[in-house]
Amino acid sequence: MKTFAIACMAVVAMAAPDADLMKDLPDAPAFATKTYSGYLKSTETKSLHYAFAESMDSPSTDPIIIWFNGGPGCSSMLGMM
Repeated sequence: MKTFAIACMAVVAMAAPDADLMKDLPDAPAFATKTYSGYLKSTETKSLHYAFAESMDSPSTDPIIIWFNGGPGCSSMLGMM
């Protein structure tokens, strides 16, 4: 499953769908870079949520960082923020 998740994130980084582009959030400052949020279907009944923000320096050459955490009582969104 971990390998699958990493492969999915790599695909998202290279070709995030325009529909997943986040333009703004209510009462929040503008995003500094292109930011995406959406779901990757992993099985017929399960999907993985992702959030992807392009590098502020050089999106085409900077490495991609993948952040995993979570579990009971702590979501990955809390760690990302």
